[in-house]
Amino acid sequence: MRIRPALLLAASLLLHIPETAAMSPLPFFQHVERVGLLCAVDADGGSVPDLGDEALCGRAAAVLSGLLPSGPTIAALPLNDARIADPGTLLLLVHATLRPEGGKRLLALAATLQRSGSAGGAPFFMMPPQALALTGRLDESLLDSTLRRLLDPLAKALRATP
Repeated sequence: MRIRPALLLAASLLLHIPETAAMSPLPFFQHVERVGLLCAVDADGGSVPDLGDEALCGRAAAVLSGLLPSGPTIAALPLNDARIADPGTLLLLVHATLRPEGGKRLLALAATLQRSGSAGGAPFFMMPPQALALTGRLDESLLDSTLRRLLDPLAKALRATP
């Protein structure tokens, strides 16, 4: 019995479906015109040189821009910016907490999402918190790598949604 060429083609297409095609678009991520970042650094274990609120937002915006070479614009927003409440803005809140831990310092990064007037609520536990152990000065390449792990699920969701 011969398998028809059309069946072979259909079977090969089913085996090679890209990851993004299999995802269902969530209303929360639809029609995002911009991703606006607000950041806060809470340093209980001593300050982190060169890592304040603005510096963290700048690094997070650069990392997310690298993960999303095309798509919505990405910008750190000042407090009380009118774009925060704009329905086209997906607000990304990045929080860094520095705490002493066993003779070292632990920098924990967490992010939450908010959106004004969206059709659906933000997904729970989309971006698991990430941590970075600091033994001395902050290694910027390790910080960028940690931010990439933190923000990669968001980038995937934005790429998969029209």
